[in-house]
Amino acid sequence: MTVSASIIVPVHGQASLTERCLKTLREELPRGCEVIVVDDASTDSTPTLLASYRDAIRVLSLPANVGYARACNEGAAVAAHDTLVFLNNDTEPQPGWLQSLIAYAREHPAAGVVGAKLLYPIGSVQHAGVAIGQDGYPHNLYAGLPGEHPAVNRSRRLQAVTGACMLVTRRAFERAGGFDPGYVNSLEDVDLCLRIGENGEEVHYCHEAVLTHLESASRGRDERFEVSVARYRERWRDRVRPDDLSIYAEDGLLEVEYPDAYPLRLSISPRLAVVDAGRESEIEALLETYAGQVSDLLAEVVRLTAIAGLAPGAPPGQAADSGLEAVGETGRGGALDHRGFLAEANGLEEQARALQQRLQDARRKPARAAPPAFSASRRLGYRRLVDRVCAAVAETVPAGAAVLVISRGDRELVRLEEREARHFPQGADGGYLGHHPRDSEDAIARLEDLRERGAEYLVLPSTAYWWLEHYTSFAEHLRSRYPVTDLGICSIYRLGAGLAQEAAG
Repeated sequence: MTVSASIIVPVHGQASLTERCLKTLREELPRGCEVIVVDDASTDSTPTLLASYRDAIRVLSLPANVGYARACNEGAAVAAHDTLVFLNNDTEPQPGWLQSLIAYAREHPAAGVVGAKLLYPIGSVQHAGVAIGQDGYPHNLYAGLPGEHPAVNRSRRLQAVTGACMLVTRRAFERAGGFDPGYVNSLEDVDLCLRIGENGEEVHYCHEAVLTHLESASRGRDERFEVSVARYRERWRDRVRPDDLSIYAEDGLLEVEYPDAYPLRLSISPRLAVVDAGRESEIEALLETYAGQVSDLLAEVVRLTAIAGLAPGAPPGQAADSGLEAVGETGRGGALDHRGFLAEANGLEEQARALQQRLQDARRKPARAAPPAFSASRRLGYRRLVDRVCAAVAETVPAGAAVLVISRGDRELVRLEEREARHFPQGADGGYLGHHPRDSEDAIARLEDLRERGAEYLVLPSTAYWWLEHYTSFAEHLRSRYPVTDLGICSIYRLGAGLAQEAAG
């Protein structure tokens, strides 16, 4: 099969990741293909690394950091071929990946986009396509499932795939206008797929094209993710078609029986979900907590060791081995000590965070020559943060008070003993709304409605401090009306009494 494609790799720093990616990529690059690396104003050793390849790759150097979307668009503009393949530098292609993508595209001429299967280094799934959830937002299909699971090894038509490895025909790309630079290093790929779909061209997932992916190790997301979420919400959330349940049913993971009278009978694979009602709620909550912590720890250990293993003198696998051994010890010897397990899991998060912080601090030392940038993850230690927020509320807010907690639906944050706690923002049923407010006016209206209905305190955890910068009028509303106790780990606003009342008292 004759193969011709332009592989576009946008990079910003992280020279070690780029070197690994290019080494694997060039080992079996078919003739007739070109590699275009778009250097998005890297400040580390990336320019020197790219220059060492001479004519083996094409390098497009941008004078200023413009972000993922613009970098990809610039690379596409100079590409020689009509088959464009966008590839993250935190991926390692496996043999035959490109041939599989191109063969699939040829077999499905209506496809304007073809995505690949992405696995974590431990073999579990990071991406098997993108599903649109019942909340209207995109979610990576089957993340965390084993790479050999039948549902993952089924090529299919979807609404979106990830841009970490995405084949796009030039026709579809140019007709859609390329990536939207209004997104900031996240959700550009989903947006492009949805626009290409609106133009009448199809988006497909090809399970035979396989790559290893260190998710978001190259640029990260953090607070920039909220900017992209807001743009996605405005453009797509009310228009896009939720398809996750139909995919689960198609894959045999969700079955529905229709008796003559309700209730329906649902059968759900334990690989897919746990039931949130009708069973022992505390056990379900514990299982959910365990799964979240293990997922976070594995993902972060992968990211840590991928960088640390490249540092001179760093024993390969040391961080991963110590963390996994500790988890294994917890599970031995009969019944599981739930409290002990949670305490140990929190301790592992602290240890992993400390290792990352040490690596970050070491790579800031002038003695190290042009090291790749690395920052400790904000995700690790989150459970400990939740515990501290709950403890702070217990010390500050009187028992029996009605409390609102700004969150993204984390039930641990509203489990406040002797206090009536609810998510903010919340839906009509009192549960998490499913998305952030549209703007400050929406946030203020929702807060005042709940205050009039009895809410006495508003808790703003430190992880949500970005609200005060993003919703500026909402922040001024709080500052000008309600007394606040700033505890560092969170801020607690007294909604029951305004500033004027407190001053008069």
